[in-house]
Parts: sequence; structure tokens; C-alpha cells
Amino acid sequence: MAANKIYTGFSLEDDTIKIARISVSGKVATLEKVDKIKLVNPLKKNDSDKDDGEEIFNAFDELEDESIFGIEEDQEIEGDILAGNDEDLDVEDELDDLDLGLDLDLDDEENIMDIDDMASDIDSETAASNEVLVYNILTDLDSSKIRMSVNIPSGSTIFQILKDLDFSSIKKKDLKIIVDDRLEALYGSPKGADYYSSTIRDDGSLLLVSIDDDPQVLQLIHKAESIYSGKVTINEVLPDESLIIGLFRSNYEVDAESITALIQYSEESCRVIFLKGSDLLIISPIIPEGSSSRKFLNTVFSKILFQLDTGEVPNLDRIILCNNHLGDTALEFFEDRFPDIEVSDFIFNDEIFDTNGFEPGVIASFTSAISLAWADAGFKKESYPDISFLPSYVKDRQKIFKLQWHGFILVALIISVFPITNYFYIGNSTNIDGLRDNVSSRKAEIRVLENTVQEYNRISSELEAIQTRLVLLDELSEGTLRWSVNLDLMNKGIDNIDSIWLTNFTDTGESGIDVNGIALYRNRIPMIADMFHKAVLKDVERTLIRDREVFSFTYTISDVVADEQRYTPESSKGLKEVLGGNQ
Repeated sequence: MAANKIYTGFSLEDDTIKIARISVSGKVATLEKVDKIKLVNPLKKNDSDKDDGEEIFNAFDELEDESIFGIEEDQEIEGDILAGNDEDLDVEDELDDLDLGLDLDLDDEENIMDIDDMASDIDSETAASNEVLVYNILTDLDSSKIRMSVNIPSGSTIFQILKDLDFSSIKKKDLKIIVDDRLEALYGSPKGADYYSSTIRDDGSLLLVSIDDDPQVLQLIHKAESIYSGKVTINEVLPDESLIIGLFRSNYEVDAESITALIQYSEESCRVIFLKGSDLLIISPIIPEGSSSRKFLNTVFSKILFQLDTGEVPNLDRIILCNNHLGDTALEFFEDRFPDIEVSDFIFNDEIFDTNGFEPGVIASFTSAISLAWADAGFKKESYPDISFLPSYVKDRQKIFKLQWHGFILVALIISVFPITNYFYIGNSTNIDGLRDNVSSRKAEIRVLENTVQEYNRISSELEAIQTRLVLLDELSEGTLRWSVNLDLMNKGIDNIDSIWLTNFTDTGESGIDVNGIALYRNRIPMIADMFHKAVLKDVERTLIRDREVFSFTYTISDVVADEQRYTPESSKGLKEVLGGNQ
């Protein structure tokens, strides 16, 4: 049976690297290994940190939003403590006067940890530099390839909650303008997309998270990659604060109105995250003291009291210690100061996380590293804030063409197409050559007949022109032959009858022709009917013309001649046939 895939969290805390590795089976994650290695040389902060900090302080003075976590409040606390203006803030001095009996033997940390780490194989004393040390760590994890997620140490990130607008209804283009303006006002210059991340919360407010420079842990790994023979893939780059929030949401079910303080600390610094229910309330400014200072616990206690005193935190229901390598000492300290508040180490839900036999005291100091491993596996991803600082250049460099089983089948089919196509081409090459010859001969015949086709088209055009003229001539001469025959018949017939005159001819359409005339004698009128094939006498009237009695008559002639062929002579028939044959 194949082993479960291993996911790695690579956490930098002060001058120490902490490693946590987990496996995931279904809905349960299992802790496989935790390790702790001290760097060869302490990491140097940028020389411009102080100046940059002053610039940011000035920028915050111009911003009106109070939900900016990381700077302004720290100034107020330090000023008040130094000036002694606030009675509540005198608690630290009072605590210093007390014999708290805290014997923090920080030099004997291995006894507190009770952990068998990499020191036997990867000792900072044997490595010449931090790069070599990271190389040794990567090689020990996997000499060929390693996938992992890394952190941005606590305090290196500025959190802002913008509540002045309903950001869920703002278009992405307009939202980017607002974010860019906000960051430029904070830092004094625009920030690239790799240096900030934002997400819209359920209430429509905007959580804006930003960093000043590339994460140091990422820089360390990039330098070690030049000597590492395998391939390093970075899945996520996440701030410690979001890791702790995501881990808390995954493992605790709390009332929506309850308030929790997550105290996240290392040897040199500390930060307190306040949550209302599972939503971020505020994040305290970074406390520049850690467990290496004897005043550390008193300072954190003063910070919590200050937040309660200002009303930013209305009340407190529980305190949870993350990365707690002081063990029971820290727990007892806060239990004594907050007797009505639940105080505990971070406790994992055993229904979703199997500690695999590791002692709770060991696990307590690896909270961030374990959360990174969860993020690397995408385990309980919905609980984590939707922010990420994985740089675009890292994403682009890690893009590779991945194939699943169906992809390999598709590639095999594509490769097999070429020999199969060639086989069929060779088998049908004779037919192809024959068809090509036929096409060539047809093209030659077409070229020979081109002149004939052109001549045919010319004659057809002339014939169409002649036909058009003949049609026009036929239309113009329509009825002329009929009336020529009729008038000729009437002229010849009237010559044989005297004392009679025809005065008018009217074409009545379907009934025929009406003929009007005048006769001197009545007996001349019937002679007119003999001239035509069918003639009907309609009326006869007596009338006087120049004092002489005459007879006025009207004939309706339905058929002038018995044979209609007399209207179509041979010459006219030929024209009709020509026109009829081409219509």
C-alpha cells in the first residue's frame, strides 16, 4: 500500500527554523515529524527599517481609520508607560516590585522542549552559512524534490480593516484603486501586487494585509536552491497571524460574541490577536520583547490590560498561547492575573488532528509550523483568511505541464498518429498519383475549352440582345395585323354596296366590334352583315340629314372572319416561333 503524501511547513521564527510535517487521510491530518534548527548567523534587518518605520508612523498620522494594526497604538503605549500618565499602565512597575518567583531558565530550553530534532544530522555549528544550513535541511527532507509552504514571521505584516464602505458591492477595478491609494498613503509610494493581499469579509469590510519587502525565509530558500540538486516548490507564503487565525477557526467552536486573545510569541517578539467569535477584531502592534526577556510576560499582561482599558476589546473570555515554549510557566502566570478567564495552550481537536504520540509540551511550540503544514496540504482551507503572499515570479517559475493518466494516454495517441498516417499514405500513394494525373488532364482540357466557352458566352449575349429587340417589336406591333385584315375586308365589302357609309368603329373587347353607319336606303343595311362571319344588327333609326330621310344603324360584330389564321401570316408565325422558343 502506498504511503500517504507528506506536507511540509517551513517556519522562520526569529533566528530559528521550525519544521512540521503532516500526512492527510480523509478528514484527519496526522503529525509525522517536528524539527527545530537554529540559524548559523542571525538574519540582519534592513538598514532602512528605522527610517521606513518613521515614514510609516507619519503616514498613519494622516490616515483616519483606526483599524490599522501594527504601529500607532504601540507608540501610545510606550509613551504612556514612560510618562506614567495612566494609572492602569503602572501595573508593570508594580509587578516588577513583586517577587513573582519566575525562574525562566531559558538556557535550558532543550529540557523544556524534550525534542529529538535535526541537531544530530543538521547542526548549525557544522554548517558554514545559513544557505548551507537550509541546503542541508532540504536535502534531509528530500534530496530530489520538496514541496512546502513558508511563513512571514509575526510582526512583519501590517493588517488593516477598512469599514467605511460596503466593499462587497464595489467593482474590482474601483476596489484596486482604493487599495492602491490606501497603501500609497501608508508607505509613501505605490506597492506592487506581490506585497499586499486583500479579502472582503462577510460584513462587507475589507481586510487589507501588506508587507514591506520579500519574506526573508523566501530569500534564504532561493539562495539555497543554487546548491540544492532537487526541485523546490513553494505552495504558499502566509503571515503567522493568518496561520494562527486559521488554525483557531479549525479547532475551536466558539460563541459568536465571545472574545479570544491569541498570544503568539517567540524569543524576541510577541503579538496578540483578538478575535470576536471566529472573526478578527484587532491585532496588537508587535511587542519587541519575547521569551528571552524576563519582563516579557509582564509586558504582554500590560498590553492586554491596555486594550481592555481603551475599550477596543470590550471584554475577554479566553487566552490561548501559541508557540508556547515556556510551558506551564506562561500558563500559570496568566491564570494568576486573569483568574476568571480560561487560559490554555493551543489545543488541537483530536477529531481532525492526530498528534501521533508527540507530547503536548512539544507540539505547543510548533503551532505556526503545524498550521503551515495544514495550509500546504489545503487542509481546512476554508477556515483560513483568503490571503496569500506567494510572489508572481515564483508562481511563473513553478508552472509545469502536468499529466494525469488520461493525459499520458492522449500523448501516446498523438504520437501514434504519425506512423499510422504514414502507413495509410504509403498504401494509397498509387491512387493519389493517379488522381493527381487525372486532375492535371482535366485542367489541360479546361484550358483548351476556355476559348470556346468565351465565344459561346459572346454569342449568347448577342442572342439575348436580339431577342430583347424582337420582344419590343412584337409588343409595338400587337393588334396591327388584326386591324389591317379587318379594315381591308370592310373596304373591299363596302365597295360593292352603294348609298351606304360606315361612320364609326368601336372595339368592345369580349363582345367584338360595334360598327355605326348611315344608309340612304333601308335595303342596303342587311348587306353589311354579309361582309362578316358573325354580325348582329342592334338597331336602325330614321333620321334627317340635309332635309333628306336616311337610316342610321348599329352592328355588333363578334367574329369578323371565320378563320383566325388570316390574322397570322407566315412571316408573323416565324417571329412568334422565335420569341416563343426563347421565352
